Amino acid sequence: VVDANHSNSNKKFREQVRIVSEVLHSRNYNPDLKKLIKGVMVESYLEEGAQPIGGERVYGKSITDPCLGWADTERLLELIAERA
Repeated sequence: VVDANHSNSNKKFREQVRIVSEVLHSRNYNPDLKKLIKGVMVESYLEEGAQPIGGERVYGKSITDPCLGWADTERLLELIAERA
């Protein structure tokens, strides 16, 4: 499983889409990688980004790592389904 966030994205949560796309391309290009790579881990939540713990809260927004929002996650899942 490839972690599309954290160090691979340099903590830039929107980069996860590009990283997953590149993993899918590499996996489809190389039969050995297709056998090895069985999934991707994506940071996702209802609302994109992250919020501090203190203060007013936004429902559905991460208080830890910044995440893709629902709309981007939905598009990414469709991309994975098309290319996998």
